[in-house]
Amino acid sequence: MMPGLPPGFRLVVGWLEPAEAARLAAAFVDAIAWEQPRVRVAGRELPTPRHVAFYGPFDYSYSGLVHEARALPPDVEALRRRLVEETGHPFNTVLMNLYRSGADSVSWHSDDDYPHGGAPAVASVSLGATRRFRIAPRRGRGASIGVDLPSGSLLLMEGRSQVDHRHALPKTAAPVGVRVNLTFRCMALSNR
Repeated sequence: MMPGLPPGFRLVVGWLEPAEAARLAAAFVDAIAWEQPRVRVAGRELPTPRHVAFYGPFDYSYSGLVHEARALPPDVEALRRRLVEETGHPFNTVLMNLYRSGADSVSWHSDDDYPHGGAPAVASVSLGATRRFRIAPRRGRGASIGVDLPSGSLLLMEGRSQVDHRHALPKTAAPVGVRVNLTFRCMALSNR
């Protein structure tokens, strides 16, 4: 565990070799069927500030959006199998995010809004440009902390991480390149 990360968060820098991370980033930018859904915020319908793609055996709904079940592409399936083997978590779905520049972001949230059978572990794989990820307590007081997620890194969020904390990838004015993020989860049929 990286010093300063809350309990349940573990960062593995260099989980993927640099050449493999670069190959996958380029392949995913070009080959994934990215979407930019619209969400309702304060009575207005706005495009999400990033592109997304979802793959897994079940439909996935959040913020009024519905992503239909689709088979994982071969390179994504290979990452999923490696994560299952190394972590012991039965990940079966992935929500992919494409951040085209520092203007793309995701607001504060916790990844516990899906049927997970009581174990909302998330494995977040970063490809491409390094971005600053923020983590903050969900309840009570406490400052947020920032951690840079470089290409090829794995951020594993386990245990009570999603219950006790929220996280975000804020916009940045700094010049940054394209980033692809894959968040693997285990959706459970028993909660559906």
